[in-house]
Amino acid sequence: MLRYSIKRIMLASVTLFVILSLTFILVKYLPANTIPIDLLMEEGFDVDEWEKLYGFNQPVWEQYVLWVRNVFTRWDWGVSMQMRRGVGAFEVLMTNMPTTIRLNLIAFFISMPLGFALGILAALRKNKPLDHVISFFVMLFISIPSFVIVTLLMYYLGYKLGLFPIQYPPSNVSVELMYRGMVIPVLALSFGPIAGLTRYTRAELTEVLTSEFLLLARTKGLNKRQSVLRHALRNSMVPLVGIVIGNLVGIIGGSVIIERIYGVVGVGEVFLKALETFDYNVIMVTLAFYTSIGLIATLLVDISYGIVDPRIRMGARK
Repeated sequence: MLRYSIKRIMLASVTLFVILSLTFILVKYLPANTIPIDLLMEEGFDVDEWEKLYGFNQPVWEQYVLWVRNVFTRWDWGVSMQMRRGVGAFEVLMTNMPTTIRLNLIAFFISMPLGFALGILAALRKNKPLDHVISFFVMLFISIPSFVIVTLLMYYLGYKLGLFPIQYPPSNVSVELMYRGMVIPVLALSFGPIAGLTRYTRAELTEVLTSEFLLLARTKGLNKRQSVLRHALRNSMVPLVGIVIGNLVGIIGGSVIIERIYGVVGVGEVFLKALETFDYNVIMVTLAFYTSIGLIATLLVDISYGIVDPRIRMGARK
């Protein structure tokens, strides 16, 4: 397991490097103006001096070599040239990261227990009225995109009922208003994962409950509760591990649009603004963040299979 984990970490590192390298080259070839408008309007502004200062007058491959050297030797991702001129791109990311991480983790720890519980309940009550009700709402929330959900929540809970702010409050407000402002984005981030996990849990547990080995366990004297807890849940968890970790990545990815709609100043909002203004260095550091999350999730999925079911031998040779 240790050898396999080291191999997967090295492969993930190489994958991250290749993705960022290709992104750097492609972004550099975009036909965009990197000089802020206010500087262009200043009298006596020297464009050549600006490009020389940030290395834009050099060939792309030389810019790439310099960027790689700065990142690996000094952890220097460059500075923001548009959003927060002169501030380090990594600092821009870290300033806005706590908000994104907080919202996504709250949504994750709410959606996972509820998804499991509703899926187990639906499987144990298969083809009963409760199962039909749960299945109806599962299909409903799977079909509706998260940006539609957050818009409806803003309209009804924020505008119509006035229970919560219709936009994410700034950092200098009271603690009570800050917590109220987190409700709508957390709900919007939670509904989809709850529905998805409920569906998969119901499907996997239903299949296990009708399997022959569970019938054998019942004939040996285990009651229904014991057979479900000791055998059915454990066996149905193996394929669900990847879905749980994948949901975390999906929540973080989906928060980009939700942050823009609800006005949350997080990593997603920074990423979209960087794309709009062609702030190259901020684009690179935020892409590194999202790519790393996805690769780490894939690594955890592979390793977790062997933890959930010890019979699985990762990377074993025949």
